[in-house]
Amino acid sequence: MKISSDMTLKEARDLFYKAHGFPEDGGISKDKWSPIGCRDLKVYLPNFEWRKKAIPYHDLHHILTGYPFCPTGEFQIAAWEFSAGKYPNIFTTLFCIPLVSIGALLIPKKQFLAFVRGTKSQTLYEKQSYEDLLNKTVGEIRDEILPKEAYSASFGDYLNYIKLVLLSFSVIITPFLLIFLIYQGIK
Repeated sequence: MKISSDMTLKEARDLFYKAHGFPEDGGISKDKWSPIGCRDLKVYLPNFEWRKKAIPYHDLHHILTGYPFCPTGEFQIAAWEFSAGKYPNIFTTLFCIPLVSIGALLIPKKQFLAFVRGTKSQTLYEKQSYEDLLNKTVGEIRDEILPKEAYSASFGDYLNYIKLVLLSFSVIITPFLLIFLIYQGIK
């Protein structure tokens, strides 16, 4: 799939969805269930309102950053999005935060580089309306939200990444810890 800078985001999005076997709207208009997955693996999740609002922007982030639509790319885009700006709500945050610790274990260097790139970027979550974005070119939006110059990690980037990874691990571990504590209390 070749995305060029002179394509509109609508054209690029349509190509992205077609290449990955998703419906024309990425599945957000479905009433109850929407696909999530990479390559041949598709899982259907409840199509909550918060998810319907976040997914279109998240998919545009894949297109704009070039992070692939596969597990590795999801780990990278999660780190990029966390450092580029905040997610639109707590549910989206909780849904995506586990990807950070998984990526830290599986692709630490790639994910850290995506995190650092994100510190110099902006997400689309708080930008103009989705429909307005679709009429702009990929190049225009990349110029608006991605770093234009070379960048390197600062000491603060290392600290902030470590904090994010620790937060991610704690979000994953907390339910298991609570179950363990409840089980110990029942015994």
